Order: sequence, then structure tokens, then C-alpha cells
Amino acid sequence: AVEGWHLARTGRSAAAAPALSMALAAIAVAAALSALFAVRRDRAALESVAEELRASEKQAAGITSISVDAIITVDEGQRILLFNHGAETTFGWSAGDVIGQPLSLLLPERYHAAHARHIERFGTGPEVARRMGQRQEIAGRRKDGTEFPAEASISRLDLPGRRLFTVVLRDVTERHRQLSDEHFLAEAGVSLSESLDYESTLVSAVHLAIPHLADCCVLDLVGEDGTIRRIPSVHDDPDRTKRLRELEARGEAPSNWPFPVATVIASRSPVTQQYSAAADPARPALAASLAQLGMERLTSLPLVARGRMVGVLTLICTDAARLFDAERLRVAESVSKLIALAIDNAGLYRTAQHATVARDEVLGAVSHDLRNPLAAITMCARVLTEDASVANRDELLGAIIESAAMMNRMIQDLLDVATIESGHFRVDPSPQRLDDLLERVLEMTRSAAAERLVDVRGDVAASLPDVLVDSTRMIQVLANLIENAVKFTESGGRVSVSAARRADRVEVAVSDNGVGIPADHLPHIFDRHWHSRRSGRTAGTGLGLAIARGIVEAHGGRLRVDSTEGRGSTFSFT
Repeated sequence: AVEGWHLARTGRSAAAAPALSMALAAIAVAAALSALFAVRRDRAALESVAEELRASEKQAAGITSISVDAIITVDEGQRILLFNHGAETTFGWSAGDVIGQPLSLLLPERYHAAHARHIERFGTGPEVARRMGQRQEIAGRRKDGTEFPAEASISRLDLPGRRLFTVVLRDVTERHRQLSDEHFLAEAGVSLSESLDYESTLVSAVHLAIPHLADCCVLDLVGEDGTIRRIPSVHDDPDRTKRLRELEARGEAPSNWPFPVATVIASRSPVTQQYSAAADPARPALAASLAQLGMERLTSLPLVARGRMVGVLTLICTDAARLFDAERLRVAESVSKLIALAIDNAGLYRTAQHATVARDEVLGAVSHDLRNPLAAITMCARVLTEDASVANRDELLGAIIESAAMMNRMIQDLLDVATIESGHFRVDPSPQRLDDLLERVLEMTRSAAAERLVDVRGDVAASLPDVLVDSTRMIQVLANLIENAVKFTESGGRVSVSAARRADRVEVAVSDNGVGIPADHLPHIFDRHWHSRRSGRTAGTGLGLAIARGIVEAHGGRLRVDSTEGRGSTFSFT
């Protein structure tokens, strides 16, 4: 180019001038080098941009891979292009299985058409993104076919010649379960507070966990004597309900068959185990029936209120697919605390009701029983006031003293039974000869027995050892039992008092051939004022047997009764 320019200006070739030729060569080399350096700068810039792009892609891929949410990218044909690790965990598919597959693979079939229309509208609409919370919940379908609730955000990316949609999806199953558990516990509290009736509370308690935590339940109540009362629930299947009803029991000792009740009572900790169909040799028919119940798994929970073991609630799963994980156990323990408190409160309410009834009975008994001696005192005092020199003055004074003594005994009975029931009753034992005590009591009661023409006899074995008793209180027990026997024995009847050695103890028995006690009355014979519910009310507070039992138990013994209506009764204690 330079050569052509020189020839045009001078008419001579540049080659003819050596200096000029060298200059032209230098210019050409400089231009070539400049062009080379420019190419290298452009290439370095391109490589830098490419490196930054690769770094950006790696960063995006890293963020996508560590996200616990499912991130899925699809094209306009809703074919899956990106399926991150969170999506693999959520849906159970591997990325290799679903890349290139339609998005409908991840949706319940009933939503396929509606979802396709939704994507089409979103692709042509003005919005390029919708966040979680701006859309209603959707449902996903896992590889195993199970469905789950989810919420999702979606974005649209328009590129030259194509359009991409990216979804960030979150499984909200756990959130739904937590809300469901909170609702269940709230409803459980309401249900248990609807009634303080004891039996109604028990029925509500045994059905409360169905179906949220179990398919059926069994409630084992611990009685004051340590025995178990077992109450089963119903089941959706009537035949299984019949099997459950066979579990009803009362008065049994705690055991680990068919449920680990004894272990839970001892440890006060829940026990979860697969059901074992091991037979009970003592109850083969019940074991066979339980095998047909179809129990898969059970969880027995302690019911503890105010530090006291109320009972054990056993949650039974007959559906093998029912989930019972650590979270389910936490909810079960929460509801078991509510049930324990409800049963305890209902028990306290029942006790308060019984105390109210007892108070009314005491007031009725006192008002009735004190009226007679009080009337006698009033009448005698009035006669003496009107005529101090009346002929039978000493007899009237004696009646006043006797009536006052009777009132004093009634008041003392009330004080005794109150002390016994409060747990503050005490005895002062010392070695005593039992035959001497019996002789004193027979002497005290012989006059009343003679008035009724009842023969009272003693039969004390020879060489009885001394007994460690509170003599005053033991005389009170014996007098009460003998007077009671005389009271309910017809004229011409017989009352016998015997004492004999039984191993390291002495057994005393008071027997009569009187009217006896009906079988349905026997469980209540030591209740306060029980005689007020028997035919032919007799004088007294009706507290004698309750006090006698309290005194015997304070000595470490036990008062028992054996009676046949129409043939007589025997009260014995050691």
C-alpha cells in the first residue's frame, strides 16, 4: 500500500530508495504486531468472560444442589430440564429418571389438565414470577404414588427462541401435621372438660386418641388397692369391637399380658412395641380372640397426675400403614397428660360429691339420733323443775345422765370417724391379756343382751399369748361388734365370741345366728350410716362398723365379714 502511494506521488518505485524501503518495512511490522496484540487482548477478554460465566454457573448449580426445596425447570412443552437434589428427596425420583419427562409425572392425575392451562396462562400473562403464599396449595405425587401437600413459587424466563419455567416447591406435610396435632390437642382439652362425671370422663378418655393416633385403645385404671380396671374402646369394625369387649376386667393385678401395663406402671415411661400373639395359658380363648383383632403395633403410656399413677393408656394400631414416629409419640404423651388430669379431676369431683352426701347423711343421722336423748333430757329436766320433790327424782336424774352419756358417745363416734378418714388416727399399743379384755367386754354387754333374751358366750382358747393392742380401743371394737350382733339377733338367739391362735397372730370372731346380711349389702357393710339403708332402723349413728374397721387397720389387722341372710353373721379380725 505504501509502495503504491509512493509511486503515485514521485513516479518512482520505493525500492529504488533503500531508506524509504526500510521505513516502509518497519511500518508494516509495527502494524502487524499491533493487530496481533489486539487479537490477544480480545481473546483474553473473551476467556475472562467465559470463566466468569462458568463460575456463575457453578455457583448457581451449587445453590440449586444444596436447596432442601425442590427446584424444577421445564420448557414450554413442560418437559423437565432441571431436577435438583431437593426434588429427588421430595419426589423419590432420581434426576436421570425424570429429565426429559413431562412435568405431569409429578402431579396427581386429576390435576393434569388444570395445571397445563395454568402454565399456559402464566406464560402469556404480564407476570414473570409468583411467590409462595400468592398461590393456593397444590398437591404433588411421589414415585410410590403417595400424594403430599405443597406450596410453590414459579418464575418465567424468556430467552431468544425459547421460554423456560422454574418452580421452587416445598413439601408442607410436616406443617399440616403440626397444625393437625395442635388442633387435635385443643379439641381433646375441650372434650375432656365437657363433663366432670367420672364414668363419662373414662369413656371420653379411652376414645379420645381415635383415629388421630390409634385405631382403638384400652384404658387400665389403677385402683386404690393396686388392682386394675380395664376399659376398652370401640373399633370401626364391629367384629373387632366384640374382641375388644372381651378385654374388660376388674380387680386383676397388673401384668404384662396382653399389654405391658406392669412395666409402664413400674417405670412410668411409655413402651412401644410390635404386638406379640403369645398366648396366656390361663386364658387361651381370650388369646385366640385377640389374635383375630389384628393388632400390629401398640404404645402404652403412663397416666400420672399430681405424682400419682392414675393408669395406663394403650394405643393400638390395627392398620400396618399407620405412622407412629417420635413426633407421634410426643403428641401421644401430651394427650396422655390431659387424660390423666381429666380422670384425676373427675375422681376428685366424685370424692367431693361423696363427701357432700356423707355430710348430709351425718347431719341427718345426728339430727335424728341426738333428738331422742335430748328429748329425754328436756322432759326429765322439766319435771324436776316443776316438782323437785317428785317421787322418782333419782330415776329421772339417772335418765338425764344416761341420755347425756349416749349423746357423748354419738359425738365421740363422729370425732373418731373423722379422725380415721383424715388419716390422723393413732393407737397406743401395749401387751395385753386377751381373755381379760374379752371378759370386761362381756360384762359390759351382758345387761343389754339379757333385755333382748339373747345368750352371749365367750370361747377363748387356753394359753393365748399376750397381744400388742391399745386396750381402750380394742374394747371399743369388741363392744361394738357384740352390741351389733345382739341388736340384729332375735329373742332366744345366741352370740358367741371366740379367740384362737393363727400362726404369729390371734384371731377374734364374733358370731350370731340372727337375721344375717343380704349379699348385695355386704360390699357396703362398713360404710358410714349403712344401717339407715336397712329395714327397721335402730338407734345409733351407724358409724360403729366404720370405726371398728379403722381401729383394727390401725393395729395392722383386717376386719372381715361372712354372712348368710336369715342364718347369721360372723365378724372376725386379727
